[in-house]
Amino acid sequence: MKIVLGSNALARYPQGGGHWSCFLQYLIGLRALRHDVFWLEILPRSQPEIDHRRIAIFITRMRRLGLAEKCAVVLHDGDRPQVLSHETTYGVSFVSLKETIQETDALWNFHCSIRTPLLHEFKWKALLDVDPGHLQISALHWDLGIEEHNLLFSVGSKINDRDCKIPNLRKNWHAFFPCVHLPLWRVEPPNREAPITSITQWTWGEDLPFNGYTLSSSKRDAYLRFLNLPRRCSAKFVLAANIHPKDVTGDRQLLTEQGWTLTHPHQCASTVEHYQRFIRDSIAELGCAKSVYTALRTGWFSDRSAAYLASGRPVLAEDTGFSDHLPIGSGLLSFTTLDQAVGAVDELLRNYPRHQKAAREIAESYFSTERVLGKMIDYCAAA
Repeated sequence: MKIVLGSNALARYPQGGGHWSCFLQYLIGLRALRHDVFWLEILPRSQPEIDHRRIAIFITRMRRLGLAEKCAVVLHDGDRPQVLSHETTYGVSFVSLKETIQETDALWNFHCSIRTPLLHEFKWKALLDVDPGHLQISALHWDLGIEEHNLLFSVGSKINDRDCKIPNLRKNWHAFFPCVHLPLWRVEPPNREAPITSITQWTWGEDLPFNGYTLSSSKRDAYLRFLNLPRRCSAKFVLAANIHPKDVTGDRQLLTEQGWTLTHPHQCASTVEHYQRFIRDSIAELGCAKSVYTALRTGWFSDRSAAYLASGRPVLAEDTGFSDHLPIGSGLLSFTTLDQAVGAVDELLRNYPRHQKAAREIAESYFSTERVLGKMIDYCAAA
């Protein structure tokens, strides 16, 4: 198939190695499956010098992947409709981009990045929801163009389960897992003195009103629920979070007093290669979930956790309902309370070799690009 991957997330965040890694799995995985893939990036306009630097970094990175003629950036004023023009198209020429859009079999649109009228130029569109619950609640209040798509995918693995509370907008959704292209992830023996780690955006988030409740989309809130974990465990914990060294909120002091070692993701994971090294230098991952994911029983599972598993690093993850669809107990340990998290750490340290072996096996069985993307392609072909 000829597939265009549409995003507005990469070019504006060049220092996010984990962010880039997540999306590149789809690009590299589809190419490995012998599909003809093109990346279309929408970059919200800011200051000219910043925009030009971001565009240059984006195109340089794509060129290194052998995609110099397979990518384009469209500079876009956020308050205006998305349209193509000679003046706002970078990478391939405006004419070449128009031809690509006309010839493509399918647009895979990450999180409604491509909007009308540009969206209408594609004859067939699939939506990839990577923020389950948040996207659907937002769509209750704003027109995101979800109905413009021919097929809907969601990384909420429970979106079709009876106990899932995501508003499905009276649409038919197909669940999928985040994917990892396994050849990119080496399994190396860890240093047993290595820490349990995690990488997160330390955001205060946004409150989402839904059915009389207020749900939080803050990763800060998610981790503070387990603030005391390092004090109750013998393992070391390192959290890569974008908290400024001169933080005035008190969060940095609060975390360090409870035993967390802090680093900044732009220092330890600013590129895909640094991100992979940070994971390999860990003994396992601790993943805490936004309350919007847990309260709605979305079944959300992190692309970052999938990368840890692919690297042979066990994952301790707050359960969003994914335990209904993924094997837990070996390699992947779930928890919902602080006491359960402490127990999961103790179990990990007691039987680490077993958990390390099982981690890669879970990645191979559930998260490989061959398996995940192959199934998504089948859905597209059938539709």
